[in-house]
Amino acid sequence: MAEQNTVPQVIRTLNITDIERIERYRRAGYGGAIADVLLKLGVHNTLLSLQFRPLRQGMQLAGRVLPIKAHSIVFSERPKPEQEALQAKWEAEGGHPQERMMQAIAAAEDGVIVCYDCGGDRRIGHCGEMTCQLARAQGARGMLMAGNLRDSQFIIKMPDFPVFSFGVCPFTDSEWIITEVNEPIYLPGHLSYYVPLRPRDFLFGDNDGVQLIPGDLVDEVLLQVEALFEHENKVRAALTSGMPVAEVYKVFGVL
Repeated sequence: MAEQNTVPQVIRTLNITDIERIERYRRAGYGGAIADVLLKLGVHNTLLSLQFRPLRQGMQLAGRVLPIKAHSIVFSERPKPEQEALQAKWEAEGGHPQERMMQAIAAAEDGVIVCYDCGGDRRIGHCGEMTCQLARAQGARGMLMAGNLRDSQFIIKMPDFPVFSFGVCPFTDSEWIITEVNEPIYLPGHLSYYVPLRPRDFLFGDNDGVQLIPGDLVDEVLLQVEALFEHENKVRAALTSGMPVAEVYKVFGVL
């Protein structure tokens, strides 16, 4: 659970779109800077499990959380009346659960990250390229899967769609359904058992891991990360120019 102990009196906000936020986070952000700023703001236990890994090294995940809760079923083995009842239930709720998920993505501001809680199921590949392509076409800008993906060789080639998951798996020997769309989910944490992900929170992920940024601090964190990035660029230039060690510590302190 995020604990905010030393939040500044004035939390800055920006009049920009989430696509612009994503671009700025990707330009200046990296895992260490995000962690340092969150710690400075008194926000703790928002680092997700290190089981979440990018599908390809160098991917940067940034965007608003769109939480999805999934549950494994074996639909084809259910008695026909039970299948029909389930189909009727979905129809009454507005369509197949995956369709409702895609409608939620389409209705959201561009730039969401589709975040799946798969209930701990690691047996199958839950999503493939076609799901990713459709989500990308409806405005999503990435996926976080607490489970496995499939069709990875095609997903890797998709432009501007970073994906983090627990792993990959080529088959699905059972079916699964989406039970909740855009409701809070709880994913495994690194320093805490779970990290809650709520709509409008923000995620940032890179090679070092995935971190949650509380929704009301997204712009404040961005501005502090950008300031840190500019400062560190000056430090980098000084270090690569061959500044003497004694002067480095005199000017910049402990690195």
